[in-house]
Amino acid sequence: MPLEDKQARRLVEREIAKHSIDYALLTVAVINHVAYLGGTVAPLRGMMGRDVDIRREMDLICEAIKSIKGVNDVVNDARIIG
Repeated sequence: MPLEDKQARRLVEREIAKHSIDYALLTVAVINHVAYLGGTVAPLRGMMGRDVDIRREMDLICEAIKSIKGVNDVVNDARIIG
């Protein structure tokens, strides 16, 4: 894996962490400047996850990922629970 892809993956993971979702089972890979999201995501438990539209959050995450240097496209195959 090229160094640029590793750096981009770290930036993608940081962007995901900014949002109110449970991403513990989310897989992230960046290959040839394309970010791949797989696994599952869900709203956070408790007060933090209340009133969170998980589909909208994932759309926001994908848009933010596209603006990361070193990422040209996003493939979102993550399954949404909840």
